[in-house]
Amino acid sequence: MKILNMIRIACSVLALAACSTWLPVAAEAAQNPARTLACTLGRATNLDPRKDQSMAEIRYEGSYKFTLFLPAAPIQKQPPMGEDMPIEPVDPATRVIDDPASLRRGVPEGFSRVVDLWPERVELVQPIQPPLVHFIVINQIDTDGGTANLFMTTASDIAAMNLQTVYQGPCTIAYGPG
Repeated sequence: MKILNMIRIACSVLALAACSTWLPVAAEAAQNPARTLACTLGRATNLDPRKDQSMAEIRYEGSYKFTLFLPAAPIQKQPPMGEDMPIEPVDPATRVIDDPASLRRGVPEGFSRVVDLWPERVELVQPIQPPLVHFIVINQIDTDGGTANLFMTTASDIAAMNLQTVYQGPCTIAYGPG
């Protein structure tokens, strides 16, 4: 264990970003477990970003199955500071497991950025064509009840969502490898 501590110290002192790709995480580091979210989404039909709509005012059409896997990850208390900070590498195990209705049609596989603030929220982003991105927000997470809410859309920014690709719905959470 002494050599591992020396490597960690060298990495932090020398600010070697590459060290994080091969340096094991300490066993005592607190981690969120691996999570699979099995969701049933509906497409929002009357969403108006200019209005302050309540959840009860939004109407949905359809019932679309969507399953997402989030691997075990260190517990974070706050999002990365500032947009000029380097983006942490995304664990390639983070993935859409099932999307039978092709809700993510045209979106490249994987995610370029994941902010995992479980159990508060999780944000996942994948660029499509600049400035267009596909993003998913998981919130209203009830770890005891095993439920969450998933919101998904395509947008160039939050005020410029593609209103034809806004999906939202409840998810059940299963813990463990996916």
